[in-house]
Amino acid sequence: TVLKDSLDGNGRVMVDEHFRVKDRKNEFAIGDITNIPFISLSFNLPNSYSTAVKNIKVMISGGKRKKLSTYKPGSEIAIVSLGRKDSVAQFPFVTVVGCLPGLIKSKDLFVGKTRKARGLSPKLVQG
Repeated sequence: TVLKDSLDGNGRVMVDEHFRVKDRKNEFAIGDITNIPFISLSFNLPNSYSTAVKNIKVMISGGKRKKLSTYKPGSEIAIVSLGRKDSVAQFPFVTVVGCLPGLIKSKDLFVGKTRKARGLSPKLVQG
């Protein structure tokens, strides 16, 4: 492949803290194809996407490496709905099953948070 020299032993694309592909100045990779360890769930992705987008914009505008944003991983939690009221939540220190994690996520399944992060109204307009 074209990126053969940029793959780690597990076949993932090696990137730096700015999501630039190893040994390539103007190529970026994000998500679970990279060697950056994180739980690859949708609520973690906006942080990596926004870091990569900011850095691509800096590179397009002729910016220098000093101006590139650095990826800062969020907390490693995962919440999976088990119907309308129950969920399983994995935190760094414990896994919880039942209605308690369901209260965290099941209300709107993080749709409001995701919409707000993208500059939209957190409330869906139905009509």
